[in-house]
Amino acid sequence: MKFVNCLSIAIAAVSLAGSAYAAPTAHKVAHKATAKAVKLMCPITGEKIASIAASAGHSTYKGKTYYSCCASCKPMFDKNPAKYAK
Repeated sequence: MKFVNCLSIAIAAVSLAGSAYAAPTAHKVAHKATAKAVKLMCPITGEKIASIAASAGHSTYKGKTYYSCCASCKPMFDKNPAKYAK
């Protein structure tokens, strides 16, 4: 009986480990698809931004995220997002 319980626990652990391994892969695929859809361009200056990490901040307007190239562009966008979101 002890052997059956240990075997059940081992099988459960292996199946959980397998599902945990698959989750990051699915997340990476979804993240890549999202990252490709984002245009990294400042809505104020039109300047290209190298990466999300290189942006000075971000704002969300009508469900879309806009990244700023510098600290002074973010407040300008936040003040009047309809003007700059095209």
